[in-house]
Amino acid sequence: MPYNFRLSVLLFSISIDTLHPFYYVAIKYLGTKYKYGGMDENGMDCSGFLYRVLSEFNIKPPRTSFDYLNFGKPVSLDSVKPGDVLIFSFKQDYDHVGIYIGDNKIIHASRNRGVIIEDLKYIGKYLKLARRIY
Repeated sequence: MPYNFRLSVLLFSISIDTLHPFYYVAIKYLGTKYKYGGMDENGMDCSGFLYRVLSEFNIKPPRTSFDYLNFGKPVSLDSVKPGDVLIFSFKQDYDHVGIYIGDNKIIHASRNRGVIIEDLKYIGKYLKLARRIY
C-alpha cells in the first residue's frame, strides 16, 4: 500500500490516547463518495457509513439517522467521548449522524464531500444529540 500523507497527517492531528476503536475502522472509508441510500465502497450516506463501521464490531445499528434517537444511551453534549454517535438536524429534524473521534472532530459522510473528518466548529450549530453505543 502506498504511503498516504493525508491519512498520516489526520492520524497525528488527533491525540492518539483518545482514539476509539471505531476510528480505526472508519478511516478506511475516508474519501468514499456520498450516495443517498448507499452503504458500500461505491458510495454511502451518513447512516450507511455508520452501519458499515458498527457492523464490523458485531453491533446491529439502525439504518436511518432518525432511528439513532433510540439506539444506545443518551449522552449530554458536554460529555461526549470518542466513539459516541452525534446526531444533527440540518434540513429536517435528526437527518444526519457521525462518529465523534475526539479533539472536537467527527468522521461522517458529508453530502457534498463524501466520508471526511470535519471539525465541529463548522457544523456544531446543527448538533442536537449524542448517543453512546459501546
